Amino acid sequence: MTTALPATPRPRNLKASFGVLGAAFIWGSMVPLTSLAVTTLDPYYLSAIRYSLAVPALGAIAWIAAGRFPLRRHLPWRRIVPLGTIGMGLFVLCFTLGLKYSDPITVAAMFSGAPIVSAVMMRVLEGERLAPRLPFAILLAVGGGLLVAVGKPESLASQGFRGGEILVLTAMLVWAWYSVKSQVWLAVHGLTQPEISFLTILAAAVFLWLAFLVGWATGFAHAPTHAVSPLEWLNIVWLGLACTGSAVLLWNYGVSRLGVTVAALQLNLEPVFAVLIGMALGAAAGWLQLVGGVVVLAGVVWVQMAPKKA
Repeated sequence: MTTALPATPRPRNLKASFGVLGAAFIWGSMVPLTSLAVTTLDPYYLSAIRYSLAVPALGAIAWIAAGRFPLRRHLPWRRIVPLGTIGMGLFVLCFTLGLKYSDPITVAAMFSGAPIVSAVMMRVLEGERLAPRLPFAILLAVGGGLLVAVGKPESLASQGFRGGEILVLTAMLVWAWYSVKSQVWLAVHGLTQPEISFLTILAAAVFLWLAFLVGWATGFAHAPTHAVSPLEWLNIVWLGLACTGSAVLLWNYGVSRLGVTVAALQLNLEPVFAVLIGMALGAAAGWLQLVGGVVVLAGVVWVQMAPKKA
Protein backbone atom coordinates (compact mmCIF):
# COMPACT_ATOMS: atom_id res chain seq x y z
CA MET A 1 0.00 0.00 0.00
CA THR A 2 1.38 3.40 -0.97
CA THR A 3 1.73 6.01 1.75
CA ALA A 4 -0.13 9.18 0.85
CA LEU A 5 1.73 12.43 0.51
CA PRO A 6 1.00 15.03 3.18
CA ALA A 7 -1.45 17.72 2.17
CA THR A 8 0.27 20.14 -0.19
CA PRO A 9 -0.42 23.88 0.05
CA ARG A 10 -1.68 25.53 -3.11
CA PRO A 11 0.97 26.52 -5.66
CA ARG A 12 0.94 30.14 -4.49
CA ASN A 13 3.51 29.45 -1.77
CA LEU A 14 5.97 32.24 -2.53
CA LYS A 15 8.59 31.22 0.03
CA ALA A 16 8.78 27.72 -1.45
CA SER A 17 8.80 29.18 -4.97
CA PHE A 18 11.78 31.36 -4.09
CA GLY A 19 13.51 28.24 -2.77
CA VAL A 20 13.02 26.45 -6.10
CA LEU A 21 14.12 29.55 -7.99
CA GLY A 22 17.28 29.62 -5.87
CA ALA A 23 17.93 25.99 -6.82
CA ALA A 24 17.26 26.82 -10.48
CA PHE A 25 19.74 29.69 -10.37
CA ILE A 26 22.46 27.52 -8.82
CA TRP A 27 21.76 24.55 -11.09
CA GLY A 28 21.82 26.93 -14.06
CA SER A 29 25.59 26.87 -13.69
CA MET A 30 25.84 23.10 -13.18
CA VAL A 31 25.58 21.90 -16.79
CA PRO A 32 28.37 24.10 -18.23
CA LEU A 33 30.62 23.72 -15.17
CA THR A 34 30.24 19.93 -15.05
CA SER A 35 30.84 19.73 -18.79
CA LEU A 36 34.04 21.73 -18.26
CA ALA A 37 35.15 19.64 -15.28
CA VAL A 38 34.86 16.25 -17.03
CA THR A 39 37.33 17.39 -19.68
CA THR A 40 40.15 17.03 -17.12
CA LEU A 41 38.66 14.95 -14.28
CA ASP A 42 37.28 11.42 -14.18
CA PRO A 43 33.43 11.47 -13.85
CA TYR A 44 33.44 8.91 -11.01
CA TYR A 45 36.04 10.86 -9.05
CA LEU A 46 34.29 14.18 -9.69
CA SER A 47 30.92 12.80 -8.53
CA ALA A 48 32.37 11.33 -5.32
CA ILE A 49 34.39 14.40 -4.33
CA ARG A 50 31.60 16.93 -4.96
CA TYR A 51 29.07 15.00 -2.86
CA SER A 52 31.63 14.51 -0.08
CA LEU A 53 32.16 18.28 0.12
CA ALA A 54 28.42 18.80 0.69
CA VAL A 55 28.16 16.33 3.61
CA PRO A 56 29.77 18.35 6.47
CA ALA A 57 28.10 21.60 5.42
CA LEU A 58 24.63 20.06 5.27
CA GLY A 59 25.27 18.15 8.50
CA ALA A 60 26.00 21.42 10.31
CA ILE A 61 22.90 23.08 8.83
CA ALA A 62 20.70 20.12 9.80
CA TRP A 63 22.11 20.12 13.35
CA ILE A 64 21.52 23.85 13.83
CA ALA A 65 18.08 23.90 12.19
CA ALA A 66 16.65 20.90 14.07
CA GLY A 67 18.56 21.42 17.33
CA ARG A 68 19.63 17.77 17.35
CA PHE A 69 22.51 15.77 15.91
CA PRO A 70 21.33 14.40 12.56
CA LEU A 71 23.03 11.02 13.01
CA ARG A 72 21.21 9.15 15.77
CA ARG A 73 19.60 5.83 16.52
CA HIS A 74 16.35 4.63 14.98
CA LEU A 75 16.69 6.45 11.66
CA PRO A 76 14.83 4.85 8.72
CA TRP A 77 17.98 3.65 6.98
CA ARG A 78 16.00 1.19 4.85
CA ARG A 79 14.50 4.24 3.19
CA ILE A 80 17.52 6.56 3.36
CA VAL A 81 19.98 4.17 1.69
CA PRO A 82 17.98 3.52 -1.52
CA LEU A 83 17.05 7.19 -1.77
CA GLY A 84 20.69 8.20 -1.45
CA THR A 85 22.22 5.50 -3.64
CA ILE A 86 19.60 5.37 -6.41
CA GLY A 87 17.93 8.77 -6.23
CA MET A 88 21.12 10.78 -5.74
CA GLY A 89 24.14 8.58 -6.40
CA LEU A 90 22.84 7.03 -9.61
CA PHE A 91 21.48 10.43 -10.66
CA VAL A 92 24.82 12.24 -10.44
CA LEU A 93 26.72 9.37 -12.10
CA CYS A 94 24.28 9.24 -15.03
CA PHE A 95 24.19 13.03 -15.27
CA THR A 96 27.98 13.44 -15.24
CA LEU A 97 28.64 10.55 -17.63
CA GLY A 98 25.78 11.78 -19.80
CA LEU A 99 27.47 15.14 -20.16
CA LYS A 100 30.78 13.46 -20.98
CA TYR A 101 29.18 11.42 -23.77
CA SER A 102 26.79 14.06 -25.02
CA ASP A 103 26.95 17.86 -25.12
CA PRO A 104 25.59 20.67 -22.89
CA ILE A 105 23.02 21.85 -25.47
CA THR A 106 21.43 18.41 -25.83
CA VAL A 107 21.40 17.88 -22.06
CA ALA A 108 19.79 21.28 -21.42
CA ALA A 109 17.14 20.52 -24.06
CA MET A 110 16.38 17.15 -22.47
CA PHE A 111 16.08 18.64 -18.99
CA SER A 112 13.47 21.07 -20.28
CA GLY A 113 11.12 18.07 -20.27
CA ALA A 114 11.52 17.61 -16.50
CA PRO A 115 7.96 18.84 -15.70
CA ILE A 116 6.50 16.10 -17.92
CA VAL A 117 8.68 13.42 -16.32
CA SER A 118 7.68 14.65 -12.84
CA ALA A 119 3.97 14.77 -13.70
CA VAL A 120 4.10 11.20 -15.05
CA MET A 121 6.07 10.01 -12.00
CA MET A 122 3.53 11.55 -9.61
CA ARG A 123 0.69 9.95 -11.56
CA VAL A 124 2.33 6.51 -11.57
CA LEU A 125 3.65 6.49 -7.99
CA GLU A 126 1.02 8.49 -6.10
CA GLY A 127 -2.00 8.64 -8.43
CA GLU A 128 -1.93 12.44 -8.37
CA ARG A 129 -3.96 14.24 -11.02
CA LEU A 130 -2.80 17.50 -12.53
CA ALA A 131 -4.38 20.70 -11.24
CA PRO A 132 -6.44 22.51 -13.91
CA ARG A 133 -3.76 25.11 -14.72
CA LEU A 134 -0.79 22.76 -14.81
CA PRO A 135 -1.08 21.18 -18.32
CA PHE A 136 -0.91 24.56 -20.06
CA ALA A 137 1.85 25.74 -17.70
CA ILE A 138 3.87 22.58 -18.41
CA LEU A 139 3.45 23.18 -22.14
CA LEU A 140 4.83 26.71 -21.72
CA ALA A 141 7.71 25.52 -19.51
CA VAL A 142 8.78 22.71 -21.84
CA GLY A 143 8.42 24.82 -24.99
CA GLY A 144 10.26 27.76 -23.46
CA GLY A 145 12.99 25.50 -22.11
CA LEU A 146 13.57 24.03 -25.57
CA LEU A 147 13.78 27.52 -27.08
CA VAL A 148 16.37 28.52 -24.48
CA ALA A 149 18.40 25.35 -25.02
CA VAL A 150 18.59 25.52 -28.80
CA GLY A 151 17.95 29.22 -29.31
CA LYS A 152 21.51 30.12 -30.22
CA PRO A 153 22.05 29.55 -33.97
CA GLU A 154 25.35 27.72 -33.65
CA SER A 155 23.96 25.51 -30.87
CA LEU A 156 21.63 23.73 -33.33
CA ALA A 157 24.52 21.64 -34.58
CA SER A 158 25.03 19.35 -31.59
CA GLN A 159 27.53 16.52 -31.64
CA GLY A 160 24.96 13.87 -32.55
CA PHE A 161 23.86 10.81 -30.61
CA ARG A 162 26.72 9.34 -28.57
CA GLY A 163 24.79 7.38 -25.90
CA GLY A 164 24.94 10.00 -23.17
CA GLU A 165 21.33 10.95 -23.87
CA ILE A 166 20.12 7.61 -22.46
CA LEU A 167 22.10 8.26 -19.28
CA VAL A 168 20.61 11.75 -18.99
CA LEU A 169 17.08 10.35 -19.34
CA THR A 170 17.89 7.81 -16.61
CA ALA A 171 19.13 10.65 -14.41
CA MET A 172 15.86 12.55 -14.93
CA LEU A 173 13.78 9.49 -14.00
CA VAL A 174 15.66 8.61 -10.80
CA TRP A 175 15.71 12.28 -9.71
CA ALA A 176 11.93 12.53 -10.14
CA TRP A 177 11.60 9.30 -8.13
CA TYR A 178 13.83 10.70 -5.38
CA SER A 179 11.88 13.96 -5.27
CA VAL A 180 8.61 12.10 -4.71
CA LYS A 181 9.76 9.37 -2.35
CA SER A 182 12.03 11.50 -0.15
CA GLN A 183 8.91 13.29 1.07
CA VAL A 184 6.68 10.20 1.23
CA TRP A 185 9.24 8.01 2.98
CA LEU A 186 11.17 10.41 5.20
CA ALA A 187 9.07 13.49 6.02
CA VAL A 188 6.49 11.23 7.69
CA HIS A 189 9.21 10.16 10.15
CA GLY A 190 9.50 13.72 11.42
CA LEU A 191 12.75 14.46 9.60
CA THR A 192 13.27 18.10 8.62
CA GLN A 193 14.22 19.05 5.06
CA PRO A 194 17.88 19.76 6.06
CA GLU A 195 18.02 16.32 7.70
CA ILE A 196 16.53 14.63 4.62
CA SER A 197 19.05 16.42 2.39
CA PHE A 198 22.01 15.57 4.66
CA LEU A 199 21.16 11.90 5.21
CA THR A 200 20.46 11.12 1.56
CA ILE A 201 23.57 12.97 0.37
CA LEU A 202 25.63 11.09 2.99
CA ALA A 203 24.34 7.77 1.62
CA ALA A 204 25.05 9.00 -1.92
CA ALA A 205 28.63 9.99 -1.03
CA VAL A 206 29.37 6.53 0.42
CA PHE A 207 27.90 4.87 -2.69
CA LEU A 208 29.87 7.14 -5.05
CA TRP A 209 33.19 6.43 -3.34
CA LEU A 210 32.47 2.69 -3.51
CA ALA A 211 31.64 3.06 -7.21
CA PHE A 212 34.88 4.99 -7.77
CA LEU A 213 37.00 2.43 -5.89
CA VAL A 214 35.47 -0.45 -7.83
CA GLY A 215 36.00 1.48 -11.06
CA TRP A 216 39.59 2.31 -10.11
CA ALA A 217 40.33 -1.33 -9.24
CA THR A 218 38.89 -2.56 -12.53
CA GLY A 219 40.43 0.17 -14.67
CA PHE A 220 37.45 2.21 -15.89
CA ALA A 221 37.77 5.00 -13.28
CA HIS A 222 40.90 7.03 -12.59
CA ALA A 223 42.21 9.38 -9.93
CA PRO A 224 43.62 12.69 -11.22
CA THR A 225 46.97 12.16 -12.92
CA HIS A 226 47.82 15.86 -12.76
CA ALA A 227 47.99 18.46 -10.03
CA VAL A 228 44.47 19.85 -9.74
CA SER A 229 44.69 23.58 -10.41
CA PRO A 230 43.13 26.23 -8.11
CA LEU A 231 40.55 27.01 -10.82
CA GLU A 232 39.58 23.31 -11.02
CA TRP A 233 39.26 23.17 -7.23
CA LEU A 234 37.09 26.29 -7.27
CA ASN A 235 34.84 24.58 -9.79
CA ILE A 236 34.68 21.40 -7.68
CA VAL A 237 33.90 23.35 -4.50
CA TRP A 238 31.08 25.22 -6.25
CA LEU A 239 29.65 21.97 -7.63
CA GLY A 240 29.87 20.42 -4.15
CA LEU A 241 28.77 23.16 -1.76
CA ALA A 242 26.36 25.06 -3.99
CA CYS A 243 25.05 22.68 -6.66
CA THR A 244 24.96 19.61 -4.41
CA GLY A 245 24.48 21.10 -0.94
CA SER A 246 22.54 24.36 -1.06
CA ALA A 247 20.53 23.62 -4.20
CA VAL A 248 19.36 20.18 -3.00
CA LEU A 249 18.27 21.71 0.30
CA LEU A 250 16.32 24.45 -1.48
CA TRP A 251 14.81 21.91 -3.86
CA ASN A 252 13.62 19.57 -1.09
CA TYR A 253 12.13 22.51 0.77
CA GLY A 254 10.25 23.64 -2.33
CA VAL A 255 9.03 20.14 -3.21
CA SER A 256 7.73 19.57 0.32
CA ARG A 257 5.40 22.57 -0.05
CA LEU A 258 4.67 22.82 -3.77
CA GLY A 259 4.70 19.21 -4.89
CA VAL A 260 7.07 17.73 -7.44
CA THR A 261 5.19 18.77 -10.58
CA VAL A 262 4.85 22.47 -9.70
CA ALA A 263 8.44 22.59 -8.43
CA ALA A 264 9.74 20.95 -11.63
CA LEU A 265 7.73 23.46 -13.66
CA GLN A 266 9.43 26.37 -11.88
CA LEU A 267 12.80 24.63 -12.16
CA ASN A 268 12.57 25.11 -15.93
CA LEU A 269 13.86 28.62 -15.32
CA GLU A 270 17.24 26.88 -14.88
CA PRO A 271 18.27 27.24 -18.56
CA VAL A 272 17.08 30.85 -18.44
CA PHE A 273 19.44 31.55 -15.53
CA ALA A 274 22.19 29.70 -17.41
CA VAL A 275 21.77 32.10 -20.35
CA LEU A 276 21.73 35.13 -18.02
CA ILE A 277 24.88 33.91 -16.25
CA GLY A 278 26.53 33.40 -19.63
CA MET A 279 25.53 36.91 -20.75
CA ALA A 280 26.99 38.36 -17.54
CA LEU A 281 30.25 36.57 -18.38
CA GLY A 282 30.26 38.03 -21.87
CA ALA A 283 28.50 35.35 -23.91
CA ALA A 284 26.01 36.38 -26.60
CA ALA A 285 22.39 35.27 -26.40
CA GLY A 286 20.12 34.51 -29.33
CA TRP A 287 16.73 36.16 -29.58
CA LEU A 288 15.02 32.75 -29.36
CA GLN A 289 16.66 32.22 -25.97
CA LEU A 290 15.22 35.49 -24.69
CA VAL A 291 11.78 34.58 -26.04
CA GLY A 292 12.08 31.13 -24.42
CA GLY A 293 12.86 32.71 -21.07
CA VAL A 294 9.73 34.85 -21.28
CA VAL A 295 7.64 31.77 -22.20
CA VAL A 296 8.94 29.75 -19.22
CA LEU A 297 8.34 32.71 -16.91
CA ALA A 298 4.77 32.99 -18.26
CA GLY A 299 4.15 29.36 -17.27
CA VAL A 300 5.42 30.00 -13.74
CA VAL A 301 3.30 33.14 -13.37
CA TRP A 302 0.26 31.25 -14.73
CA VAL A 303 0.51 28.73 -11.88
CA GLN A 304 1.19 31.38 -9.25
CA MET A 305 -1.99 33.22 -10.28
CA ALA A 306 -4.18 30.16 -9.65
CA PRO A 307 -7.42 30.89 -7.73
CA LYS A 308 -7.18 30.55 -3.97
CA LYS A 309 -9.74 27.74 -3.85
CA ALA A 310 -8.43 24.16 -4.04
